[in-house]
Amino acid sequence: MVNKNKEKLSVYFSAPSAFCSNKILLNKIVKSIESAGGKIILKWFEDKTKLSPRSLFKEATEAIKSADIMVAEITYPSTGVGQQIAFALSWKIPVIAIYKKGANNPSRFTIGTPSELLSVVEYNENNLKTILVENFNNFSKKEFEKFNFISTGEINDYLKKTSLSFGLSKSQLLRKIVLDWIKNHQSK
Repeated sequence: MVNKNKEKLSVYFSAPSAFCSNKILLNKIVKSIESAGGKIILKWFEDKTKLSPRSLFKEATEAIKSADIMVAEITYPSTGVGQQIAFALSWKIPVIAIYKKGANNPSRFTIGTPSELLSVVEYNENNLKTILVENFNNFSKKEFEKFNFISTGEINDYLKKTSLSFGLSKSQLLRKIVLDWIKNHQSK
């Protein structure tokens, strides 16, 4: 998978610090990201020098900002991972949040977050690469184009009220409405 510059997708990978003790699964996820076409831009989990909290925050936020996409392991709830997901989404970086099949406690807050830049997917060790490839492809196709939209007061009031009730921006709501309309009218 490549980005607009025909380079491998730069991926910021996030997981709870305690997850690093599960080296086998950690290595499988890293290998799956790489074999799906991603290049991990900050291997914080290999930190031999133990960066200070301030340095780690600085390096991680800079890496998230420069990433094409973020992959977050959310099987076990983590404040740090949640903050990193929030940063990525606020900077319009797509996030693939993965959690292990059968997990008892994946982050319900993350799973319930309404965003077209967030894909939350259950995985097992056999389907992880496929899930990543599909999501890398889906997000790389989502380049937005701006145009002017002039509406009536009635339409604007509806968009404002409905977008607030769904926790979406008016642009996100309009895209959803148009995509639903396309889906319902394409075969007719």
